[in-house]
Amino acid sequence: MPHAASSPPVTFTNARVFTGEGFSEPLDVHVSHGRIAAVTPAANTTPAARTSATTPAASAPTASEIVDLDGSYLMPGFVESHAHPTFYGLNLLNLDVRPSAVQSITEIQKVVQIAAQDTPEGEWVLGAGFDETYILEGRMPTRADLDEVAPDVPVYLERTCTHMGVVNSKALEVSGVDESTPDPEGGTLVKDAAGRLTGLVQEDAKKLIAKPAATDARMEKGFRLAQQDFTRWGVTTVNDCIVTPQIMRVYERFDARGEFAVRMRPWLYAVPFADYPGMLDAALGAGISSGFGNDMLRIQGVKYQLDGAMGPRTAAMCCPFEGTEETGILAHDFDLLVDTFGRAVRGGLRLAIHAIGDGAMDQALRALEATGELDWIKANRIRIEHSSLPTTSQLDTMAEWNLIASSSIGFVYHLGDSFPSVLGADRIERLLPHRSYQERGIVAPGNSDLPVTDGNPWAGIYGAVTRTTKTGRVLDTVQNIDLAAALRAYTSDAAYATCEEDRAGTVEPGKFADLQVYAHNPFDLEPEAWLDLSPEQVWLAGKRLL
Repeated sequence: MPHAASSPPVTFTNARVFTGEGFSEPLDVHVSHGRIAAVTPAANTTPAARTSATTPAASAPTASEIVDLDGSYLMPGFVESHAHPTFYGLNLLNLDVRPSAVQSITEIQKVVQIAAQDTPEGEWVLGAGFDETYILEGRMPTRADLDEVAPDVPVYLERTCTHMGVVNSKALEVSGVDESTPDPEGGTLVKDAAGRLTGLVQEDAKKLIAKPAATDARMEKGFRLAQQDFTRWGVTTVNDCIVTPQIMRVYERFDARGEFAVRMRPWLYAVPFADYPGMLDAALGAGISSGFGNDMLRIQGVKYQLDGAMGPRTAAMCCPFEGTEETGILAHDFDLLVDTFGRAVRGGLRLAIHAIGDGAMDQALRALEATGELDWIKANRIRIEHSSLPTTSQLDTMAEWNLIASSSIGFVYHLGDSFPSVLGADRIERLLPHRSYQERGIVAPGNSDLPVTDGNPWAGIYGAVTRTTKTGRVLDTVQNIDLAAALRAYTSDAAYATCEEDRAGTVEPGKFADLQVYAHNPFDLEPEAWLDLSPEQVWLAGKRLL
């Protein structure tokens, strides 16, 4: 992908433009140097000068080219506010055990057995995406299940939430882990009633498993595949919310070679946890602050992980999960957070704080206040990632401090069937509370947390409006928002959360020419039809990708 300045001028004529509330009457959108130069009333054009809306992506626009959209619907490209593109890319290269690929423990065993037969000695079978909610047997795979089909090859399968994995006995042996191995702080080696390891490893215990690290070449290969999917989904900007030194170098190489097909917004992983190295000290030592970079690759700040996830019951809760005495896991000591939050903001680095449970949210807010830096925090759009279960008082504090709720609303459709059993009916009504955010003026960009869920924003939009899971279960009728608000969550609100509202998120002069074109007006469709929507064209910096 060439840099934006190399894109020649192009005019989209007869375009119905998303205004934030609906679509306009036909307009002409003029693009120059990768940005929108003007938006004017639609003018008649000479037929010979027009390019059909179905022009193949391979055709490069000329200096005076006009793309006649013939009344099609033009929107800004979607901004993914929280994802993990390189992890997703690696998953595409590994064993697929998502619910869309396998529906039972038996099917998981079958694909693991086939993979193990083709795995050279000394290498591992790696896979990702299982979710016991949609497994026929209604449980997680275990060490014993994997041992049946792969006794001699180490196997690691990651749950869809990425906060838990399962390994076989060979993987435990290679890793030097047995029943006498102590749980690390912030993690659990799960055992059965007899004290035997089940093979399930939660949170920081994952670092005890000696699975091989991805090579740079494999990470680049996977990221290329990920970019193709982002384009297919109409996503033109992505916030990567776990960036390690290796991942940052991958992005730097793509930027230097002009190979980005999406704008990357990295969040550097702040302090070590779950096998990820901390980058805060290095960033501060190098004088890196939020905003460093260019239009294709721009540092956002640093990311913290305070707790786990709802499905595996590792999110940190104020009250126990339904039917249990479990309240989840807090990853870090409070004093460590106060110290490093303070040093980060004094160094000009914004914070993205993973807090799924209300217990983790409480820790986050108390630590932010204890830094003594509330004035800076209020002025610089600190983000609470996922922000899944805030209490009323926590919502009030978020509004007072101008915090961003980086909401994984994609969870409603893809993971929603697992939530009632772990939360109970009362807490469901404050889960991913977009109506409550809206009422308090809290900006809440939507996201998928890819690869935790599928990265197509339309599933998140559907969940935000209907609060309906993929099996058709309505979680609640309290937190719904309308379609216009849901679209803004993935466009203008997400651009605001990235501190780029001056250059992205709407179709206006001065904004990036990151655009997507639809044949149908989503406001005219039934909500279920949104799940099948995909753009007919996608443009990045005035260059056509699809």
